Amino acid sequence: MDIVIIFVILIVAALVFKRVDNTIIAFGLIDVFLRIVNFIGNNTTKAINSFINRYLPSSIEAVIRSHSSGSLETILIWLYVLLMMLFWFYVLKMLIHRLH
Repeated sequence: MDIVIIFVILIVAALVFKRVDNTIIAFGLIDVFLRIVNFIGNNTTKAINSFINRYLPSSIEAVIRSHSSGSLETILIWLYVLLMMLFWFYVLKMLIHRLH
């Protein structure tokens, strides 16, 4: 179910933004959001931790690893790494553009 939700969010982002760089930024922001929520869940009470662990994945990588295996998992993880590298490229590009 997690993977379906993430794919739906990415498809909606692609349709709304209609630019590849904005879609990649949305992908990176979703991953960062999931990691922050996971950190909050791990450092708060057991009730909040169990709620977050039950309803939210810890990251997009965790979703890929839980729903695939073997060669498909390797390909998807490398695609994830490539998308995260592009995300950081676009973030640095925007930062450098704002500094000039």
